[in-house]
Amino acid sequence: MHTHPQPFHAPRTLTMGRLMMGVSIVGMAGSAAVAYPLADRFGLAVQIAGHIALPISAAFFKLGYVVRLAAHHALGNFKAG
Repeated sequence: MHTHPQPFHAPRTLTMGRLMMGVSIVGMAGSAAVAYPLADRFGLAVQIAGHIALPISAAFFKLGYVVRLAAHHALGNFKAG
């Protein structure tokens, strides 16, 4: 039995991309705060986790941006950037 993939739903995908970007910004801000200005309030393991979480959050931000651009493209908005 062959199943067909679900159709691309651009408005939902646009919302998902925006949400992914917003959540990752909060993650970047939190991990940067733990890793740098508030480092003296946390133990070494938490500081290391903050340093590791920072580039991971940035990668999810970039992925959310690409998802958002793909949704804009599917909606016919070619000037979104």
